[in-house]
Amino acid sequence: MPRRPPARVVRQHPRLRLLWISALALAGLAGLARADWPTWRGPRQDGVAADQGLISSWSPAGKNVVWKADLSGRSTPVVINGRVCANGRTGSGLNRQEAVACFDAATGKKLWERDFDVYLTAVPFSRVGWGNLTADPETGDVYQLGVGGLLACLDRNGKVRWSRSLTEEFGLISGVGGRTHSPLVDEDRLLVSFVNLGWGDQGPLRHRTFAFDKHTGELRWVSTPGDQPLDTNTQTTPVVAVIGGQRLIIEGEADGWVYALDARTGAKVWRYRLSKGAMNNTVAVHGDTVFASHGEENLDNGSQGRVVAIDGRGTGDLAKANEVWRNDELVSGFPSPLYHDGLLYVVDNSASLACLDAATGRVLWRYKLGRIGKASPVWADGKLYVAEVNGNFHILKPSREGVELLDKQEIRLADGSRPAEVYGSPAVAYGRVYLSTEAGLFCLGEKGTKLHADVRPPAGAAETPAEAGAAPAVLHVIPAEVLV
Repeated sequence: MPRRPPARVVRQHPRLRLLWISALALAGLAGLARADWPTWRGPRQDGVAADQGLISSWSPAGKNVVWKADLSGRSTPVVINGRVCANGRTGSGLNRQEAVACFDAATGKKLWERDFDVYLTAVPFSRVGWGNLTADPETGDVYQLGVGGLLACLDRNGKVRWSRSLTEEFGLISGVGGRTHSPLVDEDRLLVSFVNLGWGDQGPLRHRTFAFDKHTGELRWVSTPGDQPLDTNTQTTPVVAVIGGQRLIIEGEADGWVYALDARTGAKVWRYRLSKGAMNNTVAVHGDTVFASHGEENLDNGSQGRVVAIDGRGTGDLAKANEVWRNDELVSGFPSPLYHDGLLYVVDNSASLACLDAATGRVLWRYKLGRIGKASPVWADGKLYVAEVNGNFHILKPSREGVELLDKQEIRLADGSRPAEVYGSPAVAYGRVYLSTEAGLFCLGEKGTKLHADVRPPAGAAETPAEAGAAPAVLHVIPAEVLV
């Protein structure tokens, strides 16, 4: 066994690295990077884009379709440095594989494709590629977690920079239904959360959050905030937010609790119990408020589904004192809530889009999208872009009083035999809308127009800089302990 490198003892104030990374990013990013969509929920992880002049109608037959690529997917693309990258499935028979491909955002020309064998999983081929990619605005690297637990870092040319088999190394439990967690880049860390069954301290079956060095794949820390999972067939994505001056990772986990962890150490800050079942929804955060939803059985009655607003300022077990409001009218098991301008948009399991007053939780109106709700809505240019599983894609103009249908299209397979499945949200970047479907990857916009490269996404929340000469807050040893 090769010798481990000596441990590095890192002493730094928790806010210094954020400031250094932010300065580096602002100095190094220009042009198209200003309007990137690096995670499945966008530049601020909230599903909101700053782009204007977006289309209000289109047709799969050609109207406002700038280009279409032959990639069968079921997740949200990422858009980074003029490239659109998406994952999906490719091949047939014994040659069926998981695929990650990147295309020129302007023309749709395929720049590269990297295919991965599918193993160590019982996920059916039709559900391969459910997890979303994430991209690093600093380096342009793209990260993928496959259904078999292979975590890979791909450079801008599609070359594997590093990879780790989370199933073989950490005992990742692969859900039989295809639900796959999505990684997230935060500062110099790559965050991934999943249910695992390992050795030593990780012997008990738990939902854990792992932080890897985004450049090397070296393990930084592992956090085990919760209890025995209620269901291992689960998927969530962490959200990083600054609440009460503290940088937090917030996510729902497989034991039915919502957790907030210190983003740099993984230490548990608070938890809030929401459900009797495993969480599959990504939370939404606005200011100090965390919006969370679920579609399982509630704790205090026999009903299913709940949407809550939580005051994220606190520590330990957050009780009703931190619950701003709750709504038991909606059963939303997969889509992420979307906050914008005092309104909260929630898609339920039966594909009904509800608009709630974000201050009170009162339902203001509903709109029927179709039959099955899995995709999360995206807000941009005064419109909502939202898909339904059975190939229906809606463009809506919402307000507090109601909603206007601007366009509805049904996407079908190339042979027209049936609707194409759509599970992912669109990505909005450069004045265009990118949508990955079972029938291919679509780029929607006005033909003949150039990419809009001058749109800056709204700035995310920032921490208060540390005082000069402040003492270090944490002593952290890197690399983390390994399992042997």
